[in-house]
Amino acid sequence: METIVRPLAKIGMTPNQLTVIGMLISLLAAYFFAMGEQRLAALTLIFGSLIDALDGTLARLTGKTSRFGAFLDSTTDRVSDGVVLFGIAYGGLVDWKIAFIALIGSYLVSYERCRAELAGSGTLAVGIAERAERLLILITAALFNRVDVGVYIVALLAWITAFQRLWEAKKRLS
Repeated sequence: METIVRPLAKIGMTPNQLTVIGMLISLLAAYFFAMGEQRLAALTLIFGSLIDALDGTLARLTGKTSRFGAFLDSTTDRVSDGVVLFGIAYGGLVDWKIAFIALIGSYLVSYERCRAELAGSGTLAVGIAERAERLLILITAALFNRVDVGVYIVALLAWITAFQRLWEAKKRLS
């Protein structure tokens, strides 16, 4: 990853700029989903995910890690998750109720981690479908023009992950 981000550091790109660019690319993917262009949306999400994965490396390489940067990254991830599922539902690629269930489950997974860690649980990165896995499912399904199946799987796995985190948080915080 450092090989990729070194040129970005040389031109003065900041980690936060990279975070926002990754989110904007996700917005473009959501637009493609809304237009029914599943494969193009999937390819755009792949690119956006790669960009999003670079911000932390750039922060460490340039010594620009910050609590705000971590907060911004987490916030833009939630925006990206939401707009992608919205684009899929808006495009009529899946029933909006299923997209909503997937969205709530996905948000709950992130919220539980944050809240449990603030309560003193230590890192709560547990469960079968963290954000990367959920994105991979949507991308793979969309490449086969079956993002509807991907959303159903994401909905199910997000809620399983939420229950796994709830159980783990109860063990750690009780």
